[in-house]
Amino acid sequence: MYPDVILLNGTGSSGKTSLAKELQELLPTQYLNFSIDSVLYALPPSDLQHMMKGEPITRDGYDYGQLTEGYHQSVKALLTSGCRVIIDNAWINEDEINALENVLTGFHVVRVKVECRLEVCVARELARGDRAIGLAEWEFPQVHKYMKYDLEVDTSDIHPKEAAAQLLKKLS
Repeated sequence: MYPDVILLNGTGSSGKTSLAKELQELLPTQYLNFSIDSVLYALPPSDLQHMMKGEPITRDGYDYGQLTEGYHQSVKALLTSGCRVIIDNAWINEDEINALENVLTGFHVVRVKVECRLEVCVARELARGDRAIGLAEWEFPQVHKYMKYDLEVDTSDIHPKEAAAQLLKKLS
């Protein structure tokens, strides 16, 4: 039986969202791909541009912790309504991970460690142009410190479709 939640955690530009999209197509049941980016891309465009450049957002009311909590609560609302979800983020903060785990209590969750060599993440980050340069390098030593995983996949040298096929075999 497939889980309610497939949680993908890995460094920025490790291929989490690409993996999620390919996995959606392979799974025999429908999953929503609901990334933290789903919330961040709802920010005012100028604030999002600041974030992508690694600049501070100074608009009154901006609170990254509030956005993260909103994301977690949105995941819970989707699950409570009966949807299955693939979620992805670079969860690096132990308190944030604990808050997420509390939200996911009672649901069948498979936690996937998405690994990717740092030099590959950095090259992807530069090619994307929509991330603060240096984010992957900053996240890399922290992203897997506090989360316990059920499965893992390395996206360094394979296409997201192949990574999704490998993950699907492990989920079956």
